[in-house]
Amino acid sequence: MRERNAMQVAYSRTKGKRYAETFRCPGGALCLDFCNSGQGIRGSQEEWIPTYADLVDWLEAAGALTESQALRLRTGGADAPQAAQQLFERAIAFREALARVFLARTESRAAAREDLTLIDAEYARTAPFARLSATDDGFAWTLDPSAAELDAALRPLVESAVSLLTSERLARLRRCGNSTCYWLFLDETKNCSRRWCEMASCGNLMKVRRHRARQQRSV
Repeated sequence: MRERNAMQVAYSRTKGKRYAETFRCPGGALCLDFCNSGQGIRGSQEEWIPTYADLVDWLEAAGALTESQALRLRTGGADAPQAAQQLFERAIAFREALARVFLARTESRAAAREDLTLIDAEYARTAPFARLSATDDGFAWTLDPSAAELDAALRPLVESAVSLLTSERLARLRRCGNSTCYWLFLDETKNCSRRWCEMASCGNLMKVRRHRARQQRSV
């Protein structure tokens, strides 16, 4: 419930941005929300997170970066624009590779070795920015609060991805049942019955399609 409320706050803050949809209809994990911001695997030319600055803004809105961390990364990006662009391109490449791995999982296919290699490489590259912290439930890896290197921006995404990939929660990974929607989410229902990214959008759309198909068959 707390996470859902945080997403609602993030959506209200980012409303008007293309990536606001990832907060309006969250996937259940930071890495899934990041995958859902990507249009590459869907054949669209529209990029929801088009710049390094947008990436930092999105991470801050998602709660993956504190205000001070985001400020340091924005400043670092402004001071080194070429390095920021390279980091941004790596982030997008990571997102697309991760999305392909997750989609393969939902289709019971083997993930491509090159995609797993890319994820593994980013995990190792960002490892120096991870810190073990105590939580109410035990311990968790978090981002070094003093990290200012641009690579630190990727650590929350990589940590979330590897955590999900190696967790029992992966069994609840789903892709929206609409054949034209690639939205990924964790099915948290007790009987694992969730089919749509959102009932109000794809769920209703598929209902209308089925109704029209029945009408055509009865003619």
